[in-house]
Amino acid sequence: MKAGEPRVIRYKTLLMQRLLDHVRHGYRHHVSGVVHAERAKAFCEKFSDRYEILLNTNQRAYRKILGKANARLLFADLERGDSLHWFLMVTDGEHVAHKLEKLRDALVPGERIEVSGYELLKLPHSKHAGGGVRLTWRMTTAMERQWRYQIRSTVRARRADELVTGLVRSLYQTPGFHTTRYQVGRLVTLLRAEWERSGRNTDSLPLPGALPYVRRMADESFTLEDWLASRLRQQHNQRGDA
Repeated sequence: MKAGEPRVIRYKTLLMQRLLDHVRHGYRHHVSGVVHAERAKAFCEKFSDRYEILLNTNQRAYRKILGKANARLLFADLERGDSLHWFLMVTDGEHVAHKLEKLRDALVPGERIEVSGYELLKLPHSKHAGGGVRLTWRMTTAMERQWRYQIRSTVRARRADELVTGLVRSLYQTPGFHTTRYQVGRLVTLLRAEWERSGRNTDSLPLPGALPYVRRMADESFTLEDWLASRLRQQHNQRGDA
């Protein structure tokens, strides 16, 4: 493995920020999947040899001058289990990945990047928000529909007064990107309406206010080797407790 081994991202919001960054910098062509821990290192080495994912800044700049594309590989530990999600990101230009992989275009509807019920897309912003067209994340239609169902089910449940606290806590764990904040606001409006329709006082809802904007997160220096080592330690501890 060369120097500059890909890091493993352990937080969903950080992954979403870095994917957005990559697309903004031209890495719009993508393919993703899941790799088991036992194959992760060999998988990374194969992609390094085949797609040159570990080039430094100067090497990438030189390839760009020659009209060639660059590729990056991101790993993410989203389930805290035995597998990693991976994302291969490629720019425009000549590159073997364009020939060997079924790359999708992140800026084309139907080919967008998705992470745990969120999709990355370009949306126009209002003049109040500065105008222009920007990259952002939003809940997918399916995820927003699921939230609406969960809100109605919770309000109609016998233990609604107990269950609504967990519902609100989970809803406010939504990463606060521009469009997701707007979606959470709509869902809160629905919750208020359903709560009032059930004969309850909306003042009793444990709402913390507006969902805060997501803050810029710093990269972690947590590599694939670190992840594999931590997994071995966890397995050793589990055997010790058995």
